[in-house]
Amino acid sequence: PSELKDIFLRVDTQYTENIYTEEMEMVVQEIPLESRDIKMYKVKEDWIFDKQRSKMDIRIIGIAPMKEIRGEDGEVRGYAPIFWLYYPECRYVFKNWEVFNRENDAERRSFESIFWKRQFSSYITKWSNVYDRQISDYKTGIDALLQGEEIKSALFEFEHDLWNF
Repeated sequence: PSELKDIFLRVDTQYTENIYTEEMEMVVQEIPLESRDIKMYKVKEDWIFDKQRSKMDIRIIGIAPMKEIRGEDGEVRGYAPIFWLYYPECRYVFKNWEVFNRENDAERRSFESIFWKRQFSSYITKWSNVYDRQISDYKTGIDALLQGEEIKSALFEFEHDLWNF
């Protein structure tokens, strides 16, 4: 319970003037985590090459909502996962939760179909390596994004080179 309180509540301390005593008093506020505080989701996947079918299979392992980490000056310093959800156990919920599409109100689509069809924007943040490092540990900014694109094209070429056309 106390761990959940730390995850879903943020404590903010401010000094305000008491109108009766005219002294500065410390006011502690517990601010709950709201859906607007979640800026993105981190998806952990396994990319497995199936030799029997000569096909690359992509399996989602987990999903983590990400919140902004701000410095003392109020600037965004990065993002951190709030908690991880094991995707195979959440599929029933995602399958039954409908997604609203502003462009097509007749379309009936679930979150599970969006994940299954990979209809989301993404970039690679980690690749299996000897040191178990993320790309951001050895590349920064645009170089990290370019490294992710190189990895993506290497995966595509690996699967594509198995076939003769």
